[in-house]
Amino acid sequence: ACLISCQKDDEESFKSIYLNKGIDKIVIKDKNINFREITDIERINKWTANVDELRFIRDENQEERDFLLIYDGCSVKAFHQNEEIGDFKLSKFNGVYYKRNAEFDKQVELLCK
Repeated sequence: ACLISCQKDDEESFKSIYLNKGIDKIVIKDKNINFREITDIERINKWTANVDELRFIRDENQEERDFLLIYDGCSVKAFHQNEEIGDFKLSKFNGVYYKRNAEFDKQVELLCK
């Protein structure tokens, strides 16, 4: 029982991670280095509503990591007032790495399509 309750304390929701710094732009780069920007706040809010309650566990390893070519080479980054605040492919939110979340990965993949 302690293992389950202790693990819950280590988890953070997507919404709580971005509580003070809202996402106002998402930049998507595909494998052909074509860029797309989503700046429509309504569209961003609709997407984040789908992931707000997803839970993330902080990764013990906080060393910088290289971009892995997953999702056919697509990268997805989040911004707040033109400052990068998230690399969704690396599960790096507000400068902190989190362990992978399969459901979140599916939602990010939808942005790449």
